[in-house]
Amino acid sequence: DLFKPGAEVPADFYATLPVSIKVAGAYHDIGLFVSDLAKLPRIVTLHDISLMPANDGVVNMEARVQTYRYLDEGEMAAHKKQTDKAKKK
Repeated sequence: DLFKPGAEVPADFYATLPVSIKVAGAYHDIGLFVSDLAKLPRIVTLHDISLMPANDGVVNMEARVQTYRYLDEGEMAAHKKQTDKAKKK
């Protein structure tokens, strides 16, 4: 029902990308969806999970998915430069 990426947030050597999602389905289908997220080639975590029953055995799930990726050397240098500049202020 919803797939809304947020702004990427860089850290020391990685960046996170939050994605707000809303999905609906049978309880076991929601479980299979979460299992498929765990099989993705990148690290993915679920946060702020809300499960709500709907009609006819359907479950609505809202959550924030957090994905992680490594920064390349240029991105790490730019992030370090930006944080050093912010510390000096």
